[in-house]
Amino acid sequence: MNWRHNIWVTVGAIFLLAGAGICAPHKVYVFLGETCPVSRHYTLTLRNLHAQYASEELEFIGVFPNRLSTPTAIAAFKEKYMLPFSCIRDSAHAWVNRLGATVTPEVVVVDSSNAAIYRGRIDNTFARVGKRRRVVTARDLADVLNAICNNTPLTFRQTQAIGCFITPLQNTAQE
Repeated sequence: MNWRHNIWVTVGAIFLLAGAGICAPHKVYVFLGETCPVSRHYTLTLRNLHAQYASEELEFIGVFPNRLSTPTAIAAFKEKYMLPFSCIRDSAHAWVNRLGATVTPEVVVVDSSNAAIYRGRIDNTFARVGKRRRVVTARDLADVLNAICNNTPLTFRQTQAIGCFITPLQNTAQE
């Protein structure tokens, strides 16, 4: 990790909040918490989804809404879990409020008009915090990304994300 990476995390948030620097018509906002075990669990899945679907048409953006997150901690998480997409800090909850995220990890997919077309879980690995299913039977995010890639018309869909609550001060596990 170097100082340029730390500056990019901070500067990247400024560009995103200004609406500049984003060219892809569809965006996948992934709300993550560096202290959330569920977020850590999904990093491999997110890397695989990024490898399969990221393109000029589809951009992934990691959003860290924990007020206690620092650019250094976000950069360390990104490096440790080898996340291949930009990650930004959202300590003022501008993105949380704009997109309606409530837990980490939670994804919000928006279309070219910035309208949400999906909000919720990545898949159904978790029945609840601390309770994993033996077999994943629903791959919600992959289904939405497949539909986008196949130019299938989508209407807004929402699922319940399981993870760590986004609170004004920090992420805490759901009870």
